[in-house]
Parts: sequence; structure tokens; C-alpha cells
Amino acid sequence: MFQRFVWKLLPKSQRSFLLGRLSVVDRQAVNKSMSANLRFPEPFAQRDCLFIHVPKCAGSSVCAALFDGWYPGHIPLYWYEQQFPRQFAASFKFAFVRDPLERAYSAFAYLKGNPPNDRDQTAHAMVNQYTDFNQFVSYWLHADNLHKQIHFAPQTDFLVDSLGHMRMDFIGRQENIGEDFGQLCGRFGLERELPRVNPSRQRLHAQARDFCSVRTRRLVRRAYQRDYELLGYE
Repeated sequence: MFQRFVWKLLPKSQRSFLLGRLSVVDRQAVNKSMSANLRFPEPFAQRDCLFIHVPKCAGSSVCAALFDGWYPGHIPLYWYEQQFPRQFAASFKFAFVRDPLERAYSAFAYLKGNPPNDRDQTAHAMVNQYTDFNQFVSYWLHADNLHKQIHFAPQTDFLVDSLGHMRMDFIGRQENIGEDFGQLCGRFGLERELPRVNPSRQRLHAQARDFCSVRTRRLVRRAYQRDYELLGYE
């Protein structure tokens, strides 16, 4: 509440300037803090859980299955820790992640091929400057740019607490989503099917590794070094 009050006291120009200096993940947290109704989400409270929706990691499908289509948005873990410390400590915290190369290609294909909504207009225009994924990685997908677009922000930015530590109780992998989702259903005492939600409509390849160049793999590895290390992908 105090944070919101102080932020509202700033002139609009100063707020815009400060927001522009933040990473896109931190902007998500600030904008959420500025909302009028700050309550721990009821769908999370009902299951004593906390789901972190990392973009392009099957989060929409998980929400459709476990929370009847309610979506929490792409809010980082540390925001819940700061806003709701009691619920945070008591909640089962989980997320799904993905091989960084495949996730980057999925985001590129989604923005390239799907009609953009209002939120994605800027990202859609950005990716359409490039003819293919290899060119996009070569010219744009570098560490300095990742924090500008929510679709390409590092996965670990969403999954760490205010001290930068991984605090998840369960991390499922999209590569093993059937079995991992089944484990979640068992923990929650549910029998649910996992629907396919929000797919890329014009995806040209099943996997990025089927076609991308060695240079592309190397550049993605460099850009997402922390994700590869902390999430155990190689």
C-alpha cells in the first residue's frame, strides 16, 4: 500500500521514465502493485498453491486445466513474496519451464504467425522485421534485449525470490509435460486433462534444433546462460 501511494505521488513523466529503466519482468511487478485491489488470488488460496506463469511454457494450458481458465498473468515469484509473505511461505510453489532454444523459437513463431492482440503489437512488429528465426537470433536475441520483451525474458527472472534464489517447490518441464502435469494432479487430488491452449498457428518446424544453425544455438546459449545453468538444460 505504501509503495503504491509513493508511486502515485510521482509526476507521470517521472513514473514513465522509471518504468522505462526497469526490465519487463520488473515492470509487470510494479504495474501489478499499482492495481487497486491487491489480494492473494482466490484460485491459489483454494489449492494452497502459487503458480508462476512463465511465457511460452504451456502456462495457459496449465491454467485452463487447474484453475478453470483463470490466468494470473506473468507475475514474478518475488512479487508474491513481498506482497503476501504469509501466503507465500505456506504455498506450494510451482512452474513449468522449457529448453531456452525451443522456447525462443516458440515465442518467435507465435508472434510471427498469430494475429497480435493489443498487448503484443510492439513485439509482433519487432519480430516481423526478420525473415526467419536464425536472422532474428543473430540480430536481436542478445542479453541486452531480452529484458525488453516479455515473450523472450529469461525464465529464471520469473522464478527467483527477492534475493535472487530459486524458491520453487516443483518445476515441471514442457519436454515431459504429460508426466509432470500428472504429478501435479496427483498432489492436488485431481483428474484433469491438459488442453492445448494458445498454440502457434504458423509454426514451420516441430523443433528449433531441427533447422537452426550452429551459430544460432551458440548465440541462444550465450543469451540465456543463466537459464541453461539454473534450469539444467544443455
